[in-house]
Amino acid sequence: MEEQIKVNFTRAMLVLKIRDAYKAPYHKNKFIALKKKDCEDPKVFKKFMHQYTGNWSSGSYDLQFVIKEGGYMNQPVYYTLCRFDVRDGRIVKIWKSSPYTRKTYPIWEVFSETKKKPVAKKVDKKKVVKKKSK
Repeated sequence: MEEQIKVNFTRAMLVLKIRDAYKAPYHKNKFIALKKKDCEDPKVFKKFMHQYTGNWSSGSYDLQFVIKEGGYMNQPVYYTLCRFDVRDGRIVKIWKSSPYTRKTYPIWEVFSETKKKPVAKKVDKKKVVKKKSK
């Protein structure tokens, strides 16, 4: 049985550069403040991230959010929101699922949530007819 993980947009998210032997916090932008409106769809997410990735080195990166706050003796627990590949300062791929666990990254659930939202109907002002006074 798979538990549902709720994405925490209230705190800044941790950026990790994926290397062959380990993951390390990225020295140019360790944290990024990502909001839910920046995750409407992959195009909006890429456009938001491009303001940060312009000077990043090519490679794979993880964007992680806090699922459990740290205390006096404990570090906060992070969970991966998404993995993406950067080449020449541009995001070229957002991974759909983890290459290790084969689980879908939570950002794809956020993308699908925004697609399911009903759109409010617009009232056409031209069709409104005024009654004539006698």
